[in-house]
Amino acid sequence: MKRTHYHPLSVTLHWVIFLLFVVALATIEFRGEVPKGDPLRDLLRTIHMHAGQLVLILVLLRILARQLLGVPPELDLPRIQRWGAQAVHLLLYVVMIGLPITGILFTQAGGGDVVFFGTTLPVLMAKNQALRGPIKDVHELMGNAVYFLVGLHILGALWHQFIDKMPILQRMSWKSSRKP
Repeated sequence: MKRTHYHPLSVTLHWVIFLLFVVALATIEFRGEVPKGDPLRDLLRTIHMHAGQLVLILVLLRILARQLLGVPPELDLPRIQRWGAQAVHLLLYVVMIGLPITGILFTQAGGGDVVFFGTTLPVLMAKNQALRGPIKDVHELMGNAVYFLVGLHILGALWHQFIDKMPILQRMSWKSSRKP
């Protein structure tokens, strides 16, 4: 039997990570509209940080799941499209790991504690105001890149599904179809 779809755990991790990115991005965007000093602003930052930390944990689990559970064979695409898809996926993984790490480092460089559901994380970086700005810049650059990369990812999936008539969307669904 040849696998034609991702394992249900990989599918679940894919969609949960996507939803956590939506939460992280929506809360930080909305936070910018809330006046300083408003308790809602701190709550939105906390939600943003927890969502980002969960992304980091789940993306590491997703990488492990890919290794242990495998992936369906690549679709038969022209080389340039296959290369583009691989590049976008690689960059998405870089951002999914890099954003939470730079967020942690940015917070700690400012002297703040990073708390994950009531537990203070170990300090990875001592307070360092000189590095805080550059780390924040990298964090924000990656945050803005997420919109572009996710957009490319979605457009590519829709293109392959509806223009190339390939079953790309079914590969990342919970439907368990197998071909002999």
